[in-house]
Amino acid sequence: MTMEHPLLWPTKANVGTIHYPSGSHFGPRYQPCLQLVFLHTGRMTVWIDNVAHQAEANTVFLLFPGHQERFAFAESEETHHSWLHLDVPELSPELHTRLLALPRPLPLTPLMQQLIHTALTLQPTRLSTTSELLQSLGTQMLWLYVGEGELHMQHKVAPTYATIEQARAYIQDHLHEPLTLEQIAQAVSISPSYLIRLFQAQLHTTPMAYLWQFRVIHGISLLQQTGLSVQAIADQCGFQTRHHFSRRVRQELGYGPQEVRHRSWLRS
Repeated sequence: MTMEHPLLWPTKANVGTIHYPSGSHFGPRYQPCLQLVFLHTGRMTVWIDNVAHQAEANTVFLLFPGHQERFAFAESEETHHSWLHLDVPELSPELHTRLLALPRPLPLTPLMQQLIHTALTLQPTRLSTTSELLQSLGTQMLWLYVGEGELHMQHKVAPTYATIEQARAYIQDHLHEPLTLEQIAQAVSISPSYLIRLFQAQLHTTPMAYLWQFRVIHGISLLQQTGLSVQAIADQCGFQTRHHFSRRVRQELGYGPQEVRHRSWLRS
C-alpha cells in the first residue's frame, strides 16, 4: 500500500525505561504525542478516556496524542516497561487510519526488542547525531509496529509469529552450539511437537531443517565476506567437522567452500 505522504520523520524522539513496584498507579494525564509502551514484565491496565485496556508482559501498546489516560500496574509483582515518544506534527491521514485499525496490544517481538534496546543504549550518548539516530530508530519502530499489526490482522498469527521469531532468534544466538529440538522448544516454552507444527505452518519447514539451512547460509556469507578459515567458519556455524560443512555447501551450491570464496573475491 502506497502512502500519500511516504516520509515519516518525527521532529523529536526519546526513549526511557522504568520499574514500577507492585500496585503502582500513574495519572491521570493527557497524552502529548505518539507513544509505544513496551511491557517486559508484569502487566498494565490503562484507561483511555475512561475505557479500560489490558496489556500483559511481552507486549507493546500504542498510545495516541490528545487523550486522557491513567495507569494501574500489576498488584503482585514489579512491572518493567520501556517507552518511545514520537513527536509527529503532521501524521498523514492514511497512516493514522492504519494505526487506528491495529489491535492493541501486539506481541513484543525479538526484532522490536532489539530496536528499543539500541535506542535506550544510544539515548545517553554525546554523539552529535544522537537526536537523528533516535529519530531514525523511532521511525523504524513505528513502521515495524504497523507491519506486525497488519500481519496479525491478515493472518491472525501474531502470537505464533512471535513464538517463531523467538525460536529463530534463539537459533541465531546459539548457532555454534550443538542444538537439539528440545532445547529450542524449551527456550520458547512450548513442546517440541508444537514447535514443529508452527514451523511447518508458517515457514513450510521444520525447526531442525531451518537450523541446518541457516547454518549453511550463514557459513556461505562468512566465506564471502571474511578471511576466516573454513574450519573456523565450520566451528562458528555449529558443524562438527570441516568436511560436514564442505559437503553441505556443495549440496547447496554445487561447489565447495574454496570455490565460493574464489568467486566472491573475483566479483569484488
